[in-house]
Amino acid sequence: MLIKYFLGHKKALTLCGGCLVIALTLYPMFYRTWAFGSDAWGLTVIALLDPEEVPWSPSDFNSLAIRPAVAYWLLTNFDWPYERCGKAMTAMGGCSQPLVNFVGTSLDRHDADSIMTRRGYALLRHFAARGEPLNGYHNGLAPVHEAVLYADVGYLRALLELGADPSLPIDSPGKDYHGFNAFEFAVFLESRNSEFYQTIRAELEAERRPQR
Repeated sequence: MLIKYFLGHKKALTLCGGCLVIALTLYPMFYRTWAFGSDAWGLTVIALLDPEEVPWSPSDFNSLAIRPAVAYWLLTNFDWPYERCGKAMTAMGGCSQPLVNFVGTSLDRHDADSIMTRRGYALLRHFAARGEPLNGYHNGLAPVHEAVLYADVGYLRALLELGADPSLPIDSPGKDYHGFNAFEFAVFLESRNSEFYQTIRAELEAERRPQR
């Protein structure tokens, strides 16, 4: 009787079986995408990936169901990513980091004219326009302090243009630079590595000079 039923519904059962196989094959990739890309922090990571290095294959453990361009579009067109912290970022504690600080850590990882860097600065401006804090602290440092620490002139310049405050003190009790503002921090770092931090200190000095 079971065989007769199967033979009578062979096409339908074959189609259902094929759909089940496809669903089970694609499920891990879609689950990874939802777990990692369901909030602004995870989508920022995806948006700043090199499009040519993001696999789209269910058999690849690193594959995602959305491309970096789609992640960027979601961040710049919808509010829902900013209203929650997804499973992956909750586990990693990523949502405790202000978004401006979060994107700032990625701005010097690629060539200045790469699509990843351009998207990073576009997201920085978008986050600021949304009202995300430009002076938020993470591990005792505000974004301007992080830009000085990374010696990232482009990031520092963008922050200052957006209205970040270079006079904020570092909040790292027990550290030699506790209480330093961005100017003092740059001088402190330059004293330890003149070649690496000279440009960042000069950029801050130019900012301090009164405009004519």
